[in-house]
Amino acid sequence: MKILLLMKTVPDTTNARIDPETNNLIRDGIKTIINPSDLCGLKFALNISEQVEEDVQIDVLTMGPPSAEKYLRECIQMGAEEAYLLAGLEFKGSDTIATSYALAEAVKSIGDYDIIFTGDQTMDGDTGQVGPQVAERLGMNQVTYISDINYVDGEFEVKRNISTGIETVKLSTPFVASALKGSVNKPSKFALKRNAIAKEKEIHEMTPSSLGLDLEKLGQKGSLTIVKDLSAPRKSEAGNLIDKGSAKENIEEVIKILEDKKILV
Repeated sequence: MKILLLMKTVPDTTNARIDPETNNLIRDGIKTIINPSDLCGLKFALNISEQVEEDVQIDVLTMGPPSAEKYLRECIQMGAEEAYLLAGLEFKGSDTIATSYALAEAVKSIGDYDIIFTGDQTMDGDTGQVGPQVAERLGMNQVTYISDINYVDGEFEVKRNISTGIETVKLSTPFVASALKGSVNKPSKFALKRNAIAKEKEIHEMTPSSLGLDLEKLGQKGSLTIVKDLSAPRKSEAGNLIDKGSAKENIEEVIKILEDKKILV
């Protein structure tokens, strides 16, 4: 059985800065991490490898800058076998349409997979669209918002978090599955032997030219989403803590504030 994790590196911050001209996230100088829900997908893959009665190979693919190689090696430390880096300036500014096109073509180039795991959404884009779009482009079934997955009697039993509760779905491979952030603990790094493997492992590099991608479908050229405007959320005014006097005095102080604000007349 072959399993692929689609992984993304994201800024480890909630204090993001936006380029006023391109409306893209400014990533320079910001520490990055592996997207948390992607790590949940890797954990699910590792769990499956212990459940099925056959050899399981877990690979990982990311689209990003050359610095993403560090995080691919982290995935190898945790149990992934082969790692693929899809890099090039042509991808800069890609929306989910352009991203899913590039990832799907990369997957086709690598080979067939029984299961493709993604995170439910990323910390930076937060759209939740890439996984389903990749599934559509590859013609694979998909299951989203998964909080648990197990191999039972020759098929997979998946639990999905939906608005009305937990939905249980049974399905067979191949399929794309999007893991919920916090659904499982992230994988622990393996022993020193695994760390040594990660350091020496070849990272398979792919580019738009090596895949023969249509440059008109990449980056901002291939992005159908247009961000017309961005604004920072309004900061709420801090409240006043009134607890210095007796209960009666505190109540009188609250009433005075409400009267001054014309809430009480």
